[in-house]
Amino acid sequence: MNILITNDDSIESEGLKTLARNLLDLGNIYIVAPQKPQSALSHATTLHKPLRAEKFPLGIGEKLSLRVSGTPADCVLLAIDVFIKEKIDIVVSGINKGPNLGDDIIYSGTVAGAREGAINNILSFAISVNDFENPNFELAASTSVKIIDKLSKIIKIKNTYFNINFPNISSIKGVKFAKLSRRRYKNRVFIGKDPFGREFYWIGGVLEDPYEEGTDSKYVKEGYASITPLLIDQTDYAVLKELSKINLDI
Repeated sequence: MNILITNDDSIESEGLKTLARNLLDLGNIYIVAPQKPQSALSHATTLHKPLRAEKFPLGIGEKLSLRVSGTPADCVLLAIDVFIKEKIDIVVSGINKGPNLGDDIIYSGTVAGAREGAINNILSFAISVNDFENPNFELAASTSVKIIDKLSKIIKIKNTYFNINFPNISSIKGVKFAKLSRRRYKNRVFIGKDPFGREFYWIGGVLEDPYEEGTDSKYVKEGYASITPLLIDQTDYAVLKELSKINLDI
């Protein structure tokens, strides 16, 4: 297989390197990743300024390694349309330092890298570890290879993409298919003043997570890796069906 790897923590991140080394067991590795960290940029795509790309060999057996002055979505788009002449079979984005659980995936650059692959009709995976300080990338990478190997042989709908999260422990209890959780935060904005007395606003907050049964957040908290299948089509078909009965008469 020809496997494209990207991320949002930059091409120099240990998560990407660990992932790439492990994925060599499945095929040819091509790396196109951001030059600088791009966390929480979601599916941002650079339209109003030029992008730069340069070779940046990682020396881990990859066929190609490029760093790009853009976002994860930019990297995947450029890889598909410009840099890689071979047919890409799988896109893998990660491994992210920190979780991408529940509706936080809306903000995630890591998940956007996989989503861009799916938009281009390529089976894609986003991978994250639930720790910001000392994530166990090796466990996540070695287990992800097994997951990707199995699912790539089963899943025939190429515009599907999967969001995978690992607890940061030495040995996971297993793997669970899960729905997305709802993530709610309190104290979302810190208001402060800079040295010149001007007010500033810092978005963040403290998570208030109900850990609903059957969700990714719940399983990861319990020590399982979670896998959530995602779709490009965001249409609410239940509401659309109800609307079809209505004549707005405008």
